[in-house]
Parts: sequence; C-alpha cells; structure tokens
Amino acid sequence: MLRMIFFLPLILAATMANTQPKSIAGTWQGSLQAGIEIHIVFNFSPAGQGYSGTMDSPDQHVKGIPLTSVELIGDSLTVELKPAHAFYKAVRTDDTTFTGTWLQGGASLPLVVKNMQHATVATEVKRPQTPVPPFSYNSEDVVYANADKSISFGATFTYPKTGGPFITMVLITGSGAQDRDETILGHKPFAVLADYLTKKGYAVLRVDDRGVGKTTGTMANATSADFAKDVAASVAYLKTRAEVDKSKIGLVGHSEGGVIAPMVASADKSIDFIILWGAPMEGGAIINTEQNGLALQKAGISLAAVNAFKQLHIKELQLYKTAPDVYNLNTRVKEIFDAWRKLQPDSVLTSLLVTDSTVIGQNIYSIYDGLYNLPWMRFFIAHDFAADLAKVQCSVLAINGGLDTQVGAEANLGVITHVLNKAGNKNYTVVPLKGLNHLLQTAVTGDVAEYANIPETIAPLALDTIGDWLDGHIKNGKK
Repeated sequence: MLRMIFFLPLILAATMANTQPKSIAGTWQGSLQAGIEIHIVFNFSPAGQGYSGTMDSPDQHVKGIPLTSVELIGDSLTVELKPAHAFYKAVRTDDTTFTGTWLQGGASLPLVVKNMQHATVATEVKRPQTPVPPFSYNSEDVVYANADKSISFGATFTYPKTGGPFITMVLITGSGAQDRDETILGHKPFAVLADYLTKKGYAVLRVDDRGVGKTTGTMANATSADFAKDVAASVAYLKTRAEVDKSKIGLVGHSEGGVIAPMVASADKSIDFIILWGAPMEGGAIINTEQNGLALQKAGISLAAVNAFKQLHIKELQLYKTAPDVYNLNTRVKEIFDAWRKLQPDSVLTSLLVTDSTVIGQNIYSIYDGLYNLPWMRFFIAHDFAADLAKVQCSVLAINGGLDTQVGAEANLGVITHVLNKAGNKNYTVVPLKGLNHLLQTAVTGDVAEYANIPETIAPLALDTIGDWLDGHIKNGKK
C-alpha cells in the first residue's frame, strides 16, 4: 500500500469505568499500522446473550470472514479469529471507541476501532474518477518476466491509439502488497493517473506487486532493493515495445515508490525523468519516529512524553545501521534505554508506562529486535535513500500534499531540494500541493481516516501539476 505508515508494535493502555456497557452491535473500523497499513472492519451482531460477527479487510479485498468468538465483559472486548491465529483485545474508551491490541503470530500491534454509524454510506461512496471502458486509448493486459525468469509480472500498458513512439513511464507502488491500480478503499489512484496521462499522449505501465494479481513471487523477506529490481525488469520490458520512445522512459513513484525510483535511476542512466510523489526522503528512522510520535499524540499522550519517546526511538533505530545481529542489538538497546530513562522526569515515565524493561507496555527487546528481524523494515530504516537521489542526473519532479500526515511535505521536500542542489542537478522542480493528503486528495485534516470518505481519488491540481510538468520539461524539453 501507498500508505507509508510504519508504526512499531506499541500497546496503548486504556481503562474506562462503565457499569452498564452499551451495545456494540454495528460496524467498527480501524487500521493496523506496522510496515504496511491494513484497514480492519468488524461487523458485530447480537447473538443470544452476547455477540457474533464478521471481519472485512478492504485493502486485502477480503469481506465477511466469520469471527470465531466475540466476548464483551464490562468494557473489555476480546475478538478471536482462529483461521488467522489472531486476537483483538481492547477496552472501551468512550461510547464510540475501543483501544487495544491486535495479536497475531507473536506480534502485537495497536488497533483503535471506532463505531461507524454511516459505514455503509461510506463504503458506497462513488469514485467518479475511476476510468471505465470503453477507453479512448489502447489498454493491454501484459505479462513479462525478469531476466532470470524467477518472477512473472502482470501489468496493464496503456498508450494512445495514434502516433508514437511515446514518452512512457512506469508507475511504482507504495509499501505493502499492491495491485497495479494501487487500490485502497475503493480508490484506484494508479488507474486514474494512467488514464489522465494516456489521454494527454503518454504511455503508462502499471504493474501488480510480487504475489498480487498476475504477478508471481512473494513479498516475504523482500526489501526496497528487491522492488527496485522489479522496476528495472519493467523498464527492460518497455524497451521491447515498438510504441515506446526508448530515450524517454521515466518513473513515477508514490510513497515508498518515491524512494525506489531514485534507486533505479541512479543505476540506470537511460532513465530520462522521475516523478517523486510523497517520497519519504528523510529516511526510515525519521519517518518511523515521526509517525509513532503522531500515533502517541493522538492516543492522548502528553507532548513532553511524546518528544521524550521520539528521542529514545530515533537513537534505538540508529542501531539498525551498525548492529550485526540481534544479540549485539539488544545489548546496545538496553544501554540506550537505561541512559534515557535516568534523564526522564517521573511524569514522562508514568505517561509512557516505563519500567525497568518496558515502554508503552511493551518489552524493550521485543520492540526493537522484532523490527530488526523484518528484512524490509531493517532495510528501510538503515538505507540512505538520499544518497541514491544524489546520484540521479535526470530531470526530477517532486510533489507532496501539504496535509500529508504520513510523509511530511516540508521536511521531505526540503531534503529533496537540498540533496539535488548539492549534487548539482539543475533539472528539478519541487512543488508542495496545498490542501492535499498523502493520496493527493483534497482533504480537511490529511488523516488516513479521511481517505475512504473522500469521493475524489486524485485532485485535479495534482494531476495537472504532473501533466504540465511532463508537457513542459519532458515533451517540449524545457529545463
């Protein structure tokens, strides 16, 4: 998914006294955030003296999974899903909210769910920009393999019906297992972007990620470096197509895709341009720290405690660049934790549930060696994406929604500007897009929770910003 949210598994504690619990019948929605974001929807119904229910996972195109059990005792809720070896344990914090933990496969992730009285209406919101056939251009579903034939890619290639060869670009998805349209909550951002660009006279290739749709392979143990190889395979395929101008192939990367594009372009000098959309160029350690800080702040943790946690977290994540294994990591993790704890006032320690070996209710070792053991996360935190960008010599457009709460516009566009200027790349344009979120929707707050309820998939301002830049800088050669 394009949702660059990489929250570490914190357990947020919450209590609420209520002698007469209200009914939980209805729809409750939240999202798991740990490396990728997965929206969870519980549908609870009265059953005898208790409740039964089903679970939906819109991002995974799963609907109506029967829940094994739903138990409400006072304000404590326990939901079990045996087929997935998963539990949700939570406490009602107000009439519309449960705050708790999703437990699965040894991992524990924070999950806050809210009652969605208008959830049915929200899921039925029309997406007016989603293209539907017949198209005014050619649209081909294609399959091709990488060089060693280990992965077969399923993709859609769109190009104008007349003319050519065409300026062509590969769309690169964000984090998580994404289909070629980068589908999220009924929105299909890549389908909308491809439709817009193809109508303007460009050719576009959008591709299913590993293990999704028509693409083989698996996401297990894969990192951004592996996904960069997948993009390179797509570029190689485009060079076999007669419709493609081989000297005008570019990359459009969203979220994690926005740091993968420079990885590919720095190694392949035939890439003519890259477009970075919400690229987390500050690097994984900072992005992860800021997102965790925001999560804690939304959970009601004081600003002083949030800032203290961020100071700890960034230092711990820096170890991922140097610790050769979990044993050495854990030795240093405890040293940093103990030194940090001695400097904190009691108010901060109480707010963050700090003990001799825990913070936010989670054992300090399980937090950090758990993340360290995820190859994708370890690479994302340790890799210097800015160094890849510094090697890019082609034209660059960088855009970011001004209300992006997942990848802050000011900080990340600032890094991109600094890196390219220092590297001597004069052919770049950096554009913050006021009032848009991480998906480039016109938003109110920019929070992820808004995405589903906004009918617009991509704001015309964003589409025109990309299209006008391509027309001026690539098609017509203005630098």
